Amino acid sequence: MSEEKPSKYHVLSFLKPYRGPAIAASLLIVLECALEITVPFLSNLVFKNGLKAVPGNGTITYDMDKDYVLLVALLMLAFAGLAMLIGVFTAKFTAKAGRGLGYELRRKEYEKILDFSFANLDEFRINSLVTRMTNDVQIISDTFCQALRPLLRAPIQLLLSLGFAIYMSRQLSLVFAVVLPLLAALLVFLILLTRPLFVKLQDALDKINRTTEESLIAMKLVRANAKKDYEIEKFQAVNAETKHIGDKALGINALNMAVIQSMTYLCILGILFFGGRLGLKRSDAVMTANMATYLDYVQQMLNSLVMLSNVFMMFTRASASNERLKEVFEAKSEIVDPKESPLTVSDGRILFDHVSFRYAKTAQEATLSDLSFEISSGSFVGILGETGSGKSTLVSLIDRFYDASEGKILIAGKPIQDYSLHNLREGISIAFQSPRLFTGTVRDNLRWGNPDATEAEMDEALKIAGCYDVVMKQLPQGYETPMGQTGSNVSGGQRQRLCIARALLKKPKILILDDSFSALDRITEGEVKKNLRTKLPGMTVLVISQKISTINDADLVLVLKDGKMEGKGTPAELLAHDPIYQHIASIQKEGR
Repeated sequence: MSEEKPSKYHVLSFLKPYRGPAIAASLLIVLECALEITVPFLSNLVFKNGLKAVPGNGTITYDMDKDYVLLVALLMLAFAGLAMLIGVFTAKFTAKAGRGLGYELRRKEYEKILDFSFANLDEFRINSLVTRMTNDVQIISDTFCQALRPLLRAPIQLLLSLGFAIYMSRQLSLVFAVVLPLLAALLVFLILLTRPLFVKLQDALDKINRTTEESLIAMKLVRANAKKDYEIEKFQAVNAETKHIGDKALGINALNMAVIQSMTYLCILGILFFGGRLGLKRSDAVMTANMATYLDYVQQMLNSLVMLSNVFMMFTRASASNERLKEVFEAKSEIVDPKESPLTVSDGRILFDHVSFRYAKTAQEATLSDLSFEISSGSFVGILGETGSGKSTLVSLIDRFYDASEGKILIAGKPIQDYSLHNLREGISIAFQSPRLFTGTVRDNLRWGNPDATEAEMDEALKIAGCYDVVMKQLPQGYETPMGQTGSNVSGGQRQRLCIARALLKKPKILILDDSFSALDRITEGEVKKNLRTKLPGMTVLVISQKISTINDADLVLVLKDGKMEGKGTPAELLAHDPIYQHIASIQKEGR
């Protein structure tokens, strides 16, 4: 099987669906800039060609060519009006392209994350992925919207203004030979200072999200242990760190404006000084107009530099966010998905052949070591062991949350790597110890397992899971009862049974119950187990448990200790011959 190659990421490739608005905005920005740059030149023409010097009595007076002045004035008005109208359409197209870019980035990043292996999720952490998909994407989208206009406008404005200025006075334009290189050097220095700070700022936001998420999820625990002040102090620490980094980054960003203003004043002072030395006379209207127009172009040049410096600062922050997105998009999942495979899970046979697993490739000790066993289709199998023995890790390999480091796993006689992930996971359902319900109604949550499930199928699944009476008699609106976030408005045992019913609606060949009976009383647990065996006899059921009573009627029990298979057989066989099973049974019998 060919190894999956990491995708190549380039942020502008996400603009493809919106290249029309992006190109339109770019062309309009160029046209708008050209029109605005021309206005001062037209103003200067009024003084050059619209005023005629009339000498007399030792003084010079000027006569206005009204038709010429009116023509130029109308042309200036038309250019300014057209530039304003173009600006409106530019903003519209820019916003459409920029928001579209954010939409595509979020959509593709979410799809990428859903394809991640659990090793990828362990590497990035959930809170960091949330920050990258929200805050980092928003920064890039906003940067595009805010920076496109000045990015295209500033160079054109700078070059055209510089060209007009040099055309009007080459000598005065020598001032720029000193100011522009000095300004460029200062901007590069500021950018090099700020970029690492913006990277740290985004990492600090990750910490804020993680701290907030942990506190809110554990709110009952926080209040039960009177840890409000402790959690506030913990949050204040990461919040203060974020503020400190943000102050430094934005402080340097503010320094950028001070540098630009200083260079602006220095440039104007130099031009006025050297302009005076060149003998420009206030009494000469044409020369005065030339000086005013020249200074207008100087101001436009300096404004373009202000725009460019702001763009560079925005790009500096956006580049930090872009690198974080690049890490996500170019991350290589260790789980290779043969998406085109037509194989489907035909039955519930499971074979582990000398399987070992390490969470980290460099780990010296394996989490699971040399596991070999075979489970026939339709079996009821218990997996028993102390906390940390590797029970949940074992079943996570069946669903390919992780791939085995050594050995092979077969489902229905086929290596699990030969199935597409979709087809493999369609044949397997898992109900976890910590049941997760989603915001929505009971019906929404059940149909999350099977969107096409009928009312009769939902009724049957609830009955098998021992939850039908709960939904129909105890919940006020039956299937239409809203579920709070994580199912907070039902008990732990009810959540577990609802999740079991949801898992059953997939009609899987293999059902994995990862300590899913932990919140159930023994009577309810017994009823659910009986229903699974009698009503779904062809389905293989794997039950993870630390309680002997949960798996005492299993067809096969696997006993794990420290990731190794310490016992395998029926409950009666293990009770007669397996020391670990005997020890657990005796302790639980005494504590009953």
